[in-house]
Amino acid sequence: MPESRRKDSRHRPPAGEERDSRRPGAGRVAPLALVISLVLLGLLSVVGWHQFHPPRKLMEKSLREQSRLVYVPACRGELQARDGTPLNLTLPAYSIVLRPDMVRDPRDTRMATLAKMEEEIASLASALGPQAYASRPGREAILRHLRKTPALPLCLWEEVSPETRARWLALQREHPATELLLSWKRLYREPELAPHLRGKVRSAPPAGDGFRRFWNANSPELRGASGLEKSLDYLLAGTPGEELLQTDVLSYRSRILDSRPAIRGDDCRLALCLPAQRVAEEAFRKGGLSGAVVALEMETGKVLVMASLPSPSLAGNGTTADARTPGAAEEVNRALAGFYPPGSILKPLLALYAMEKGLLSPASPVVDCPGFFPLGGGRKLGCSHTHGRVAVIQAISLSCNTFFCTLGQRLSREQWDEFASLFAFGEKTGGELQEQENRGLPFSPQWVRKNRRGDSTWHPGDAANGAIGQGGWIITPMQFALAMNYAVTGKLLKPQYTLGEEPAVRATHSFPPRARQTMLEGMRHCVLQGTGQSLRTPALDILAKTGTAETGKGKRPHAWVVAMAPARQPRFLVVVVAEHGGGGGRVAGPIAREVLLSLHQTLP
Repeated sequence: MPESRRKDSRHRPPAGEERDSRRPGAGRVAPLALVISLVLLGLLSVVGWHQFHPPRKLMEKSLREQSRLVYVPACRGELQARDGTPLNLTLPAYSIVLRPDMVRDPRDTRMATLAKMEEEIASLASALGPQAYASRPGREAILRHLRKTPALPLCLWEEVSPETRARWLALQREHPATELLLSWKRLYREPELAPHLRGKVRSAPPAGDGFRRFWNANSPELRGASGLEKSLDYLLAGTPGEELLQTDVLSYRSRILDSRPAIRGDDCRLALCLPAQRVAEEAFRKGGLSGAVVALEMETGKVLVMASLPSPSLAGNGTTADARTPGAAEEVNRALAGFYPPGSILKPLLALYAMEKGLLSPASPVVDCPGFFPLGGGRKLGCSHTHGRVAVIQAISLSCNTFFCTLGQRLSREQWDEFASLFAFGEKTGGELQEQENRGLPFSPQWVRKNRRGDSTWHPGDAANGAIGQGGWIITPMQFALAMNYAVTGKLLKPQYTLGEEPAVRATHSFPPRARQTMLEGMRHCVLQGTGQSLRTPALDILAKTGTAETGKGKRPHAWVVAMAPARQPRFLVVVVAEHGGGGGRVAGPIAREVLLSLHQTLP
């Protein structure tokens, strides 16, 4: 063997030692690799388990982050007249909308989506016409929508006309990302007719904290703002629906996961008699009068006519604004809140009460009327004529102040208090429109003691003035209509504005039949030969009492009349007040006559 090879072999380590020097620490690698492998296997197992068996909380969180609950307004029910004629009704309103999710590419940025939407909108607007192009949403509106509600359609044009809808249908294939979206608007037929009674709606977000769970929490719906639209809102509004939208990670709509359709509101049929309501309002407008008319179905308290003039119009956009802005005087419902002294129409009620208390009978006392009533101290309260000797029937018929001033002073203080309380003067009548009501003022010793400053004593002059409906009396037309109805039927009712409800009786009282008949006889004579002869008509026998209520020096008196028909068995009752109209028989009487004739002919 050569010397060089022997030398190399002498210095070469054994075979096992050579391997260990090449891989230092090689003995510790295998256990470490095993640990890492087990950890990775465990992680993969956990991930796999959650993929196939995800926890409920994680699923719910994921669903919340990738879904949006959307509010769907319901169609509002109708307000209908007694004969079923729709007065306030809801019509479909169509808007053209653009769905961002159908325009964008999933890889697009927000600004790229914005550019595509602008291009699509401009293209469609150009095809629809110059007006659509000029009114299309601008860049800021589109960007604001993408930031806040990208899963919802962007409204391009609201309440589009049938012509625009037809043009859009022809272009739909070229613009598949656009849709027609249904919404609702309120239409008021004959908007000048009974606006205080019917009321109007406004567009507003739904009430209640529960609405906050919806993503479109600013979505408007039609809500009652006044009149029966407001008080019957719980029936008219219906039940809203909802849609659960699935969205992608950028909140763009993917598909509808679940939906619950909205339920239409109930229709409400009013007791309102349209022909008679038109007669009342036209008479006031023709005469240039301000005031109110109330007509009741006496047995039930159904409100057949409620007119208040001047009045606002329900015309406009069907939601919040009128075509013109009404003044404060127009907004007041004079039938429920008119601030009026009643004048002589109070006399039949006082006579009925006095007969019940034994202070008066059909034949006595007989009072001598010299044309005035002495108040003492040289003061006199005038009468319309020198009536001579009169009893109660003639006193009602001729509206003799002297007779009733004498009667008023015969009532004790306690009886005056009881009289005001018995007929519920100074109280709201109730019913669906009680928010519009004025309580009025019951002129009685108790009221004077509590409210009259400087002099809380009930004087004989107060009793005389109170007996003819002057002094401190303030009574609304509705209050007096129900009070007179109480005197005739023995039932103090709440006003009923809708059909289908049972009469709401507030109180009952058994007035003596003879006393009631004497009162009605006085009202019959009032039409036949007294101050209410303007109500005479061969077509219908009418009972009535007129009133002329003084309102202060230099001002014309209010003209009142209360009338009932048919005379033998009264079914309808009408109260008319014309502010500063003058004589009740001359001004208010003909209006009441025409309203009663209309009711008699329309509701046989």
